[in-house]
Amino acid sequence: MGLQDTKIKQFPRITKQKALEIAAQMCMRNIGEFKCYSKKPESCRIYGINPADPCWYVYPPQDDEQAVLRSSRVIVISRVNGEIIYDGSAGDEG
Repeated sequence: MGLQDTKIKQFPRITKQKALEIAAQMCMRNIGEFKCYSKKPESCRIYGINPADPCWYVYPPQDDEQAVLRSSRVIVISRVNGEIIYDGSAGDEG
């Protein structure tokens, strides 16, 4: 069995920096303003998705400066192929 016959995934193909670039491009923002996590934060309560791949959880900055009680936006990006799994509410209001 040769090396090309093995089914080893390189991990992570999508680095934290690349995930930030993907999110910044979606939001048209500076990368330095984002928060990025390698595991789903405890405060993140998104339902209906169960990614098979490990993911990056990227939080873009809020669009305005007003102090309003609302949920954060989270972008979930596959660490294997860069696919955006989810883009929406983090369910963390309060």
